[in-house]
Amino acid sequence: LSPSQRDLDMEQIIEPLERAMELTPILGELGYNESHSFNGLLQVSAAGGPSCGESQKVRGLWYCCAIWVKDGPGYGKLIADWMTDGRTEIDHNSIDYSRFYPHQLTEEFIESRCYEAAQKIYFPAVHTREPYASGRGAKRSPFHEREKELGGYFMELGGWERAHGYAANEHLLEKYGDRVPVRENEWDSRHFWRVSNAEHLAMSEDCGIVNLSHFHMVDIEGPDHVELLEWLCAAKIGGDGNIGKGIYTHFLDDEGMVRADFTVIRMADRCRLINGADAGPRDFHYMKRVAEDRGLDVTITDTSEQYITVGIWGPNARDTLKKVVKDPAGLDLENFAFAQIKQIEIGGKNVTAFR
Repeated sequence: LSPSQRDLDMEQIIEPLERAMELTPILGELGYNESHSFNGLLQVSAAGGPSCGESQKVRGLWYCCAIWVKDGPGYGKLIADWMTDGRTEIDHNSIDYSRFYPHQLTEEFIESRCYEAAQKIYFPAVHTREPYASGRGAKRSPFHEREKELGGYFMELGGWERAHGYAANEHLLEKYGDRVPVRENEWDSRHFWRVSNAEHLAMSEDCGIVNLSHFHMVDIEGPDHVELLEWLCAAKIGGDGNIGKGIYTHFLDDEGMVRADFTVIRMADRCRLINGADAGPRDFHYMKRVAEDRGLDVTITDTSEQYITVGIWGPNARDTLKKVVKDPAGLDLENFAFAQIKQIEIGGKNVTAFR
């Protein structure tokens, strides 16, 4: 037996086996074959599902962890394709080992998350949006305490505590009435807050501020930084005309399939890539591997915790922002074009604005 297998005691399974035969009579006709029995431990990862791919730290060291018996053949092919061709037939982003942040690779975090995940595999029924209770509070934005005061309903992404709505805005439910959908079934409404839909309507009509501190940011600099992004991205990154602009684009693989989507901020001496919290580490390590494989002279630095991102949206976003900036006229349409990057000042602090 392997370390993950245990002897199978007939007394342990006779009762559920009899119930299974009652439900599916053909099982009784087939009979019990001990040679086909398997009593193994269920392996889980800190993310609940499998974790596959190349190590973040050691090139050529590959992982294929938390694979159950029923999934073995499929994952065997997936990891073989990945190691051989650098790509797989299915989207592997959700199981990519490089998706983990450093704090998610600590022994303490792995132990607590794996223990919790193992308890929730079969009982009770676990909602698809069920938040983890362990390993929370690893990352909090500068606005976290204020969001708590506003009654924020927090979920977690990439270690960040993110508010999905605020109790302070629940008066909007009365304002918008039946324009805000009601999820009658308790299961459908679990871990979902109606106020977030009302907030969306208010923002669409006026202005809303969204805390996006969880965005993952990477600075790419060095003699070959533009060459690297020109090779990786679908959109044009190079050229003097793109300096001072933000470019929404994708990473494509060798088959032209989409690997990632994000915004590239093109500055004179570097590029800043703004990505989602869940995708950030994976794409960060992918860029570093591509740069190494192509022999490019670049420095790629995770700057996520040096900056924060705040989104201001809605038809009155410009007028609202004008009330707090030092130079309101600088935000006029003729002075702040679409996709432009502009330095502004708010409360004596320099801010990089992207329209």
